[in-house]
Amino acid sequence: MKRFFCLASVLVLLTAVFLPRARAEHSSKDVSAASQALSAAEADAWRGEGERVTRFLVLGKDCACGLTDSIFVVTVNETARRATILQIPRDTYANYTQKDYKKLNGALNALGAADLKALLSRALGVRLDYFVILDLSCVRRIVDDLGGVDVTLTQDMLYSDPAQGLEIDLREGQVHLDGERAEQFIRYRSGYVNADLGRLDAQKLFLGAFAEKCKSISPGQLFQIMCHTLTRVQTDVGLPDAIRVLAALRECDTREIPMATLAGEAVQGSSGAWYYVINRASACEMVNTYLLPARSLSVLEFDPDALFDRKENREFHHIYTAEGDPTAN
Repeated sequence: MKRFFCLASVLVLLTAVFLPRARAEHSSKDVSAASQALSAAEADAWRGEGERVTRFLVLGKDCACGLTDSIFVVTVNETARRATILQIPRDTYANYTQKDYKKLNGALNALGAADLKALLSRALGVRLDYFVILDLSCVRRIVDDLGGVDVTLTQDMLYSDPAQGLEIDLREGQVHLDGERAEQFIRYRSGYVNADLGRLDAQKLFLGAFAEKCKSISPGQLFQIMCHTLTRVQTDVGLPDAIRVLAALRECDTREIPMATLAGEAVQGSSGAWYYVINRASACEMVNTYLLPARSLSVLEFDPDALFDRKENREFHHIYTAEGDPTAN
């Protein structure tokens, strides 16, 4: 994937510098034991031996219903001056609530940002230090402030949903995306052969084009972006940490920032709804590759409470417990 440096630095850190520390969001009775506060010993162990590592849970929020369309873990190794991005599909099965809706994209509404960050910290086996939440209107304004981005489409993207006020009409070939079209491009998924996984690949394509455009950002454009994002971003990043991590990001080689999707497989549940089921062994390997700089997580340490497993569903459980997942990337 082409470089996520600008999105991470401009959206995540520069906006955080000008934001007050976010208040902790509401607690929920749905929070399981998996989301209990991490101990100091666990936090120290998860930071890596001899290296300073900071991880951000980045959530892209749907304006209409509040579901999280995009879920990323951005890891910045400040010592080595490297960064990685790990995507978690929005349709990931996760047993975070007693209610029937158990896709991960509903966890922010059910738990709040602080508890969701703790929940995923325990499940992934690594401490997520901060959360950043932005809505799609924020992306639209930023793209317009940049003057748009250019992408090459390999297929037409046509979709209509009057209930959401969503109309998508993008044609195959070279396309200039202004803010409105960029939002269409990010939200489109119905025409992909592999459904939501296709949208994840599209997000990678967009972020690469976005990062390329950000390389030529002017001070005036940066000021516009900051003004337009202040009221549309929630975060718990404090000023000193934001400045420190930004300094490390500026020294990262933007050509060496890999991006991958947590290993698993799309499967249809008994209700007809599609889920993305995590494969434990391959996902653990990816966490070791993308999130941990100095130690290896064992399979037993990954997802200790089986948040991503559904034992009563034979197909879900088989995918979760399989020795390896061919879809790992």
